Amino acid sequence: MAKKLTASELGKLKSSLNKKKNEYIKTNDGEEYEVAVSVEFRDSLIENVAMSYIGYLQELRETSKDQLDNELIKGTLKIVPVLAFREFTNIPIPKKATLKDIIGLSELLADKGITDVLVSKFPEGEYQKIVNKIEQAAKNAKATVGEIMLANALNQDGDESGLQQSDGSDETTG
Repeated sequence: MAKKLTASELGKLKSSLNKKKNEYIKTNDGEEYEVAVSVEFRDSLIENVAMSYIGYLQELRETSKDQLDNELIKGTLKIVPVLAFREFTNIPIPKKATLKDIIGLSELLADKGITDVLVSKFPEGEYQKIVNKIEQAAKNAKATVGEIMLANALNQDGDESGLQQSDGSDETTG
């Protein structure tokens, strides 16, 4: 017999999604820390990581005088683990952190050896889900930007709908 989705049952479901496991990590210099890591990576939080990453890329583009190039974008990939730590661990990473703050934290955690160790403590395959979601979000964003650029280009040469109309004659209307 199927259960009813009561308030109590919804609370149990939410509770099961929020389970964390304490992991012990050592830095390069031997310091040991206890970090709570999510047992299951919720799709909604994976989406948060992807959208945060895209948001930081947008922030970089708006503040950068140069166009974003592949090297610069590739360089921002080092912030992905920090964004994942914000959603899936108890490491206090503010939601309102600037890109500069996130990059600084990313470098600190990597330099201390924490990033690699902590990512290895994630449940198998879960970090790859984050990377896949970011890749998909980037492709979608790129396609959307391409469509907007195409529509704008057509709009400059065509009518208000963005399409050039022709009746087959060479006459122009004045």
